[in-house]
Amino acid sequence: MNAPATAVSESKLLTMFQPVEILGIKCPNRIMATPSVENQADTDGSVIPGLIRHYTGLARDGAGSIIVESAYVARQGRGHQTQLGISEEEHLDGLARLVQNIKREGAAVGLRLSHAGAKTSEEVCNETPIGPSVYNFGRDYDVSREFDLDDCEEIVLHFVHAAERAQEVGADFVEINGGDQLLLDQCFSLKMNGRDDEYGPNDIESRLRLGLDIVRAIRDRESITIPIAYYFSIMDKIEDGFSPEDLGETVRLLEEAGVNIFHPLAIHAMNQCFDSEHCLMEWVGRYTERTMIAEGNIKSPQLLQEASELNRADWYTLERGMFTRPQWYGFLKRKLTPPKS
Repeated sequence: MNAPATAVSESKLLTMFQPVEILGIKCPNRIMATPSVENQADTDGSVIPGLIRHYTGLARDGAGSIIVESAYVARQGRGHQTQLGISEEEHLDGLARLVQNIKREGAAVGLRLSHAGAKTSEEVCNETPIGPSVYNFGRDYDVSREFDLDDCEEIVLHFVHAAERAQEVGADFVEINGGDQLLLDQCFSLKMNGRDDEYGPNDIESRLRLGLDIVRAIRDRESITIPIAYYFSIMDKIEDGFSPEDLGETVRLLEEAGVNIFHPLAIHAMNQCFDSEHCLMEWVGRYTERTMIAEGNIKSPQLLQEASELNRADWYTLERGMFTRPQWYGFLKRKLTPPKS
C-alpha cells in the first residue's frame, strides 16, 4: 500500500534535490533530463564530441539522471541519417565515452532504444521500411511493407542485443521507446495497425504483443541485469476509444512482462485525463506501484511542486527550455527548498 499522500509528497519534495537511490541507481537528485536533442550523431550512428558536450553539460548543470536520445537498434530501424546508433559493435566506443563522461559529472544514464518502423525511408534504412501494416507518413518517407513473423523475431533480437550493448557501455537502465509514432507505437495505434493476426488491433495484448515480446526477451537474457523502462503515450489514442480499463490492461501486461520503470508521456503532466480530475500519472499510479517518470511540459517550480505533491513519480523531467535558463538548478532549489527554521 502507498503511504499517506501528504506525508510522502512532502518527503518527495524535500528529497528532490538530495541524493537518492532508485532501483539500485544512485542519483544526486530526482531531476531527470530526457532527450532534448535528436539526430546529432555522425552519419554512421556513432557519437560525436558535440553530443558528449551537450549531455555532460546537462549533468554538470545539475541534472541527476539523463536519458540519452533514441538510438536505433538495427539499421532497418534507423529513422534519420544522423540518428544515434546502438546496432553495431562499432558504436560501443563512442557510447562508452558518452556514458563515462556523463557519470563523471555525477548523473545516472539511461539509453533509449528505438526502431522507426514505417517512419523512415529506404534511403535512410537501406531497405523498404517495415511496420505493422502498409503505411506512409508523407513525402519524406517511403511506403512500408507489413512485417511478418520472421521480422518480429529479428526485431526482438535487435532490441536484446542493443540492451546488452547498453549494459556493456555502463548504462544504468535501458528504455524501450513505445512512443513517438515509431514501430511499437505504430503497433499500438488503431490508425496505423490494420492487421488481422496476433499482432493486430483486436485487443490491448495483441497491440502490445511486439513490445511485450521485446521486454520479456530482454528480461530473460541472463547477461542483462539493469532495469527496463517503457516509454509510451496514450493521449492520441483516447479519441479512438482508449479507456481507463485499457490503460489498466496496458500497465498490467507491461509489468508482468518485466517493466521496472513506467514513463508515460502527457501533453502536460497535470492535465486531466479520461474526462476526470486526475492526470495521466495518477491514472498509471492506480494500476502499478512500480517506479515512474513524470513527463509533460513541467516548466516552472510551481508545476514541479504540484507534480511532486501527487506522490506518483520517482523522477521528474523538465521541459527542455528550463535547462537553457542560466543556473536553472539553483533557481529551482531556491524556489522549492523550505527555509530552515
